[in-house]
Amino acid sequence: MIITLGGLPGSGKTTVARILADKLKMEYINAGDIFRNLAAKKGMTLEEFGFFAERNPNIDKAIDKKLLEIARRDNVILEGRLAGIMLELADVEALKVWLDAPLEVRVDRVSGRDEKSTEAALADTQMREKSEWDRYYNIYHVDIRDLDVYNLVIQTKDRTPDDIADEIIGKFEEAQKGK
Repeated sequence: MIITLGGLPGSGKTTVARILADKLKMEYINAGDIFRNLAAKKGMTLEEFGFFAERNPNIDKAIDKKLLEIARRDNVILEGRLAGIMLELADVEALKVWLDAPLEVRVDRVSGRDEKSTEAALADTQMREKSEWDRYYNIYHVDIRDLDVYNLVIQTKDRTPDDIADEIIGKFEEAQKGK
C-alpha cells in the first residue's frame, strides 16, 4: 500500500514521513528533495527555481511522472504537495494524508529549519505557496487547498511528530485490513 503525505511548507511532512518510513520499514520518496536537487543543479535558490518552474511546466510534470512510476511499485511513502492529488487523478489506491498548521506555526518552523529571520521566512513561505498554487493550477487545474481527496487531514500545531505518525499508522493498518 502507498501512503502520500502532503501539506504546506512547515506543516511537518518531512519529519513525520521519516518516522513513518522507519516504523513501517517502507521506502520514502520526497518530491521536495527532487525539486531542491534540480534547483541546486541550476545554481538557483528554491524560490528562484520555483519561479523558473512557473515558466517551465515540464519540470513539475517530470517530477510528478516519476512519483507515479514509483507509486506503481507499491509499499512506499510519497511526500509531496501534489502526491495525494496525483495518485487520485491517476486512480492509484493510497492512504492520502494532509498535514496542516496555521501560517505562524509553519513560519516559525521554516525560520528555525532554514536559519532565517521570521520576517524572511514569512516572505519566502508566502512567495513559495503562491508560486506553487499558480503552477499546480495552471498545469493540472487543481486547487491544492481543496482537501477532499485526502483520507486523513491532521492539524499538527499542538501535536508531536510521533503522535501524528501513530495516528497515520492506525489509519494505515485499518486500510490494510480492509483490503
